[in-house]
Amino acid sequence: MANQEIINKYYLGLDCSSKAIHGVVIDQNEEIIAQYKWGSKSKDFEGRFHQFSREFLAELSTIKHTLLLRNNMLAAVESAIFIQNPKATISIASVIGVVRFVCDILEIDCCFVDNTKWKKDIVGKGNASKKEIKQYAIDKWGEVFTEQDFADAACIALWKKQEDINGTKE
Repeated sequence: MANQEIINKYYLGLDCSSKAIHGVVIDQNEEIIAQYKWGSKSKDFEGRFHQFSREFLAELSTIKHTLLLRNNMLAAVESAIFIQNPKATISIASVIGVVRFVCDILEIDCCFVDNTKWKKDIVGKGNASKKEIKQYAIDKWGEVFTEQDFADAACIALWKKQEDINGTKE
């Protein structure tokens, strides 16, 4: 029975921007199960924020219900990074806060992970470039990413899986 629980565990990696939330779910075998994007084309952050935050809540609830009928999910979201534009930094931090809050409401264990931490642990270099991250993800999972942010989210999910297996916290 314990082995069954390990096989049925899922890991959700989340990468946020002021325009969208990208999520990738991997299983215990590190296979990609699904890729999700919650976003908006609205030019105004306030309009985008309300739209994709509500969609994230509704769809993550459905995803959790579908996967957790018999399984377990853990999540990690990339921590906010300081951007020289304070308005952009605040916007991204707001999105990340909503992601953690929604996960908490849905009883999904979700932690923050610093971008340099997951990059070092997964790609091998804390300051890995977007190109290096995408290449790592393609080498591991193939040409399945339509956007860079999906590759980032997949690597964050992989970091969460390894953190769960190794029992270490940031």
